[in-house]
Order: sequence, then structure tokens, then C-alpha cells
Amino acid sequence: MEVDRLWPEDGLEAVLVWLSRSAPNRTSYMSLNLTGRMPEKESVAPLRFTSADRITKTAEIRRLVRPGTIRARTTALEILAAPSLSDSPRIGVVVSKFGRNSVQRNLVKRRLKEIARVGLMPRLKKDNKRLDVLIRARRQAYGRRFSALDGEAKSALEKICSSK
Repeated sequence: MEVDRLWPEDGLEAVLVWLSRSAPNRTSYMSLNLTGRMPEKESVAPLRFTSADRITKTAEIRRLVRPGTIRARTTALEILAAPSLSDSPRIGVVVSKFGRNSVQRNLVKRRLKEIARVGLMPRLKKDNKRLDVLIRARRQAYGRRFSALDGEAKSALEKICSSK
């Protein structure tokens, strides 16, 4: 494998890799960290979803399900929120079986956790909202694509944040 460095006019470094052994007549381009620098800590930190950011205990989930919490319903999701007992916002995810198998249920859970990590948590932290938010998947969530779930979750959180 041979490696050459190219210096484009815009000053970004690109790496050109020739895969001479496997495909002698083909050239493959691979860009590695075009700026040559590590990402800034500010861009990475808001996307972390630590244990302090999650609601995991049954008592905390029951507190959010009680009457008196703020609720927003969409076709596939129900978002519940209440003032947080901690210093920062927290998010929990609940996905019931609805007669589905564990593979399908875990897929919905992974999607909702990613939506919480990338879309909802940064929004709550940016606005300094000290809320505990519970995302409950409804039966229709099993048939939804990631983008549809993402849109529903963000619109429901917007309703909750505007009513608070």
C-alpha cells in the first residue's frame, strides 16, 4: 500500500491511498481528519449520554407517569416531563413489548436513545431546561423509520419546552 499526501488549494490535507495489491488499476480515495486536528471538546461533549443524563430507576419513571406531569402525544410517541430532581436534564426511554420480539424492541430502544442523545439532550442543555423527560414508545413506533421518530420527538419536546 502506497500513500501520497495532497495539498489542495483550500489548505485541507487529503490522503490518497493506492490499493496496488488488491486492485492494481483502481485508485481509492480516503480522507482522514481533513483538518489534521482533533475535534473541539465543545462539539463532542453535548453529544455524550452519560449515566447522569439517564433516568433508570423505577421510582423516577413512576414519578413521571403520575398525573400532573406535562405530556405531549404524537402518533408513535408519548413524551412526559417534570421538573428534574438533579442539577441537569435527564432522559429515560420506555419501550413496551406490544407482542413483538426482543430484536424489534431493542431496535426501537436504540433509535430512541440515539434521538435523545443527538437531538433532545443538547436542546435541553442549551436552553438550560432542568427537566426529567420520559419517552414512551407507542405501538406505532415499531413501524416508524428513524427520521419519522426523530421528527415526532423533536416536535413533542418543542411543545413541552414552550408550555413550561
